[in-house]
Amino acid sequence: MNQSFTAETRLLMRHAIAAAGGNEVFFLGRADSEGRVCDAETLARGNAEAVPAILQVCRHGDVVIHNHPSGNLRPSRADIEIAGRLGELGVGFFIVDNPVENVYRVVEPFAPHREEDVAPERIDGILGPEGLVARSLPDYEDRPEQLRMAFAVGEAFNHGRLAVIEAGTGTGKSLAYLVPAILWALANRERVVVSTNTINLQEQLIRKDLPFLRRATNLEFRAVLVKGRSNYFCKRRAETARLEPGLFEEELSGELRAILDWAERTSDGSKEELPFLPKEQVWEEVRCEIDQCARVRCAHYAGCFFHKARRLAAQADLLVVNHALLLSDLALRMATDNYTTAAVLPPFDRIILDEAHHLEDVATNFLAGQVTRFSFSRQLGKLRHPRKPERGLLPRFLNALARELPENEDRLYRELHGQVEELLSACQALGEQAVFNLEAIGEELARALGKAIGPGEALKQRLVPPFTASPAWESMRERVRELIQAGDGLGRKLRELLKACEALPEATLEQLHGQLLDLRAPAGRLEGIAGDLRAFLAEEPETCAWLEVSQGRIGRGMGIVTRLQTAPLAVAGSLKQGIYDRYKTVVMTSATLTVGQSFRYFEERVGLDRTEPGRLSELLLASPFDFARQALLAIPTDLPEPGRPGYPEQVRDLTEQAILAAGGRSFVLFTAYSLLRRVHGELAPVLGARGYHCLRQGEDSRHRLLKTFRDDPASVLFGTDSFWEGVDVPGRALEQVIITRLPFKVPTEPVLEARAEAIEAQGGDAFMDYTVPQAVIKFKQGFGRLIRHRDDRGVVLILDTRVVKKGYGRIFLRSLPAARTLAAPTVEVLEAMRSFFRQEDAPK
Repeated sequence: MNQSFTAETRLLMRHAIAAAGGNEVFFLGRADSEGRVCDAETLARGNAEAVPAILQVCRHGDVVIHNHPSGNLRPSRADIEIAGRLGELGVGFFIVDNPVENVYRVVEPFAPHREEDVAPERIDGILGPEGLVARSLPDYEDRPEQLRMAFAVGEAFNHGRLAVIEAGTGTGKSLAYLVPAILWALANRERVVVSTNTINLQEQLIRKDLPFLRRATNLEFRAVLVKGRSNYFCKRRAETARLEPGLFEEELSGELRAILDWAERTSDGSKEELPFLPKEQVWEEVRCEIDQCARVRCAHYAGCFFHKARRLAAQADLLVVNHALLLSDLALRMATDNYTTAAVLPPFDRIILDEAHHLEDVATNFLAGQVTRFSFSRQLGKLRHPRKPERGLLPRFLNALARELPENEDRLYRELHGQVEELLSACQALGEQAVFNLEAIGEELARALGKAIGPGEALKQRLVPPFTASPAWESMRERVRELIQAGDGLGRKLRELLKACEALPEATLEQLHGQLLDLRAPAGRLEGIAGDLRAFLAEEPETCAWLEVSQGRIGRGMGIVTRLQTAPLAVAGSLKQGIYDRYKTVVMTSATLTVGQSFRYFEERVGLDRTEPGRLSELLLASPFDFARQALLAIPTDLPEPGRPGYPEQVRDLTEQAILAAGGRSFVLFTAYSLLRRVHGELAPVLGARGYHCLRQGEDSRHRLLKTFRDDPASVLFGTDSFWEGVDVPGRALEQVIITRLPFKVPTEPVLEARAEAIEAQGGDAFMDYTVPQAVIKFKQGFGRLIRHRDDRGVVLILDTRVVKKGYGRIFLRSLPAARTLAAPTVEVLEAMRSFFRQEDAPK
């Protein structure tokens, strides 16, 4: 035994078997260099699901151990079958007795897996000028930058490095990281996670790039798009919703029926497969939720859409996810110190982060908190319908209790009935209190600031001195404390009800299992809301907390919406602890990571500058496109600066002339929706009369706007934030990008303001160290919309003279590819643009 287990491991297993009543227990053991099991984790207790559960989480070098309560350690036929399947994975298999004093080693532990490097020759054989990809593409173009990037990614995998890579437009970066990732995963039987920020890129990887590589290389690899749990239809919750026909108004009830009909036909069960976009309040009643999942106890477990998807993920070599889902997985692993078994995702050691310039913002949003009246009403409405008191989880529970509880349990029924009645009263009281207190906080803030709450911009106030020393804040703080106390109280009462239900007869408990599970979720979420409110009041120096008050839609009318919000000042430390310190390889890439050819800003914001010296490598790859020939960067120098008199009129007039010069085919990018509405409103009739179709963000979905734009050569698209990046319109459909203003974020936004103050407090220059670099990266994204192919040509027109008149403007221009640049008076700029477009239209 001493050669098979450490003493601590034997003791741990003995206790676990005793706790299971001496029944069969499956353990996952970790073997040391001598083949002794030095750690063991309880995975399952003898049941039909034990073996599938174990197979999903085992890794090469592990040992699966289980006990035979009889003391007879001879392996059964099933044991031999399991041992064979585990052996194929490089996993040992032991059988022990209940006291863990004897062991039968069915399959010996495997020697630690030696990592197999990805040879540069193999990468070259796929992506090189004579490689498999070149032979598969009739219009193949040699891309030396792509090969350099692929070699750099391969090096990061081979040596357990962190790599930050900026790859200019046209590099072909997705293939450059996918090829070494696939080769590594297959050679080492180790899955790799590829994380993106946008759905568009995920779909490109899954539907285009990965199928192409599979055809071109004949490599047999499995890649799975992993979606968040809430994207999946839950059959158990749908049964509950079906029992409440009055849950929604008639319009929404029709939508629920349509979803239930679709669920009978779908094989995937994900929201994206629905033929329509469901209303959020309907979908959230039938979607899968972690705190309302019965797992193996659910009657629908075998056919569960979510668990089916997770089983596929467990068998994959590549997992394609989004940044938010990746951070959810990392947060759960950090909270449980679990890096070897499944969490949100199956275990992995290597990550590729594409669109990595979004990482700070995504991490900030993930760690942020917000509480509004709707935070309370969503949970309270589930417990008790606000207008139909006979509907909701609590009334439904009472009805089921009356139906399922034997008549001889009358005393228990009265006790539980009394608790439910108290809860129903508490729900109503908390709902009214949340509305009253939060509206009062909004009104008190408006009075303190001397401003009105109108339909325009929201009132915002950070929790900083001297505001937090004011009498107005003391009153608001007391109202928040009341909500914390009431939310905690209701959550506690719900848990007391659940605890009391443990006295129910076993048969009744089994019948009510789903309903009790549904009641547990609001209890946790109400406690979570109280936790967010505590964080709001905590005045932590590393957190920005603020109030935001506006007019918003409430039901069918308008009312005051007060938001109590928090966000971290910095995410660098969390990213270092959660990602760089834990994972062997992390590759971060984007077309826009550098500012003035330097990675310094990005590395400081996401914590890469805190990693151990020598582990981080950098690679800056210029675009292979010939921007000097393909693009004209035009800057009129005689315009007023943004915010000065005459600026909106000049933007309108120059935009009109530029669109006429290009014959439509233009993006007009704004930083503020107010200016967009004004310019579009004044130009749409004028340009429409001349045959140009003026599309405006907000009048249709982003996808349909882009489709219309691509299909109509005389169209112009006016857009703000979401159109600055992630839009790919190659060819003549887009030949001009007009940037109306440098994309500085509003400096008075609470989080930006707080971060700027923190930088200044540490002796830095917030404007040059934070505000300008942030704007430069966005600016590069906007510029990058224009040239998407070697044959594209076009103009980028900048209507913000600060780019040439301010010292910091040089940083913006120095960060762009080397295009032909003309900074001159408007007349000269317009003539150069017309000449450029005439050359494009000239016969070839």
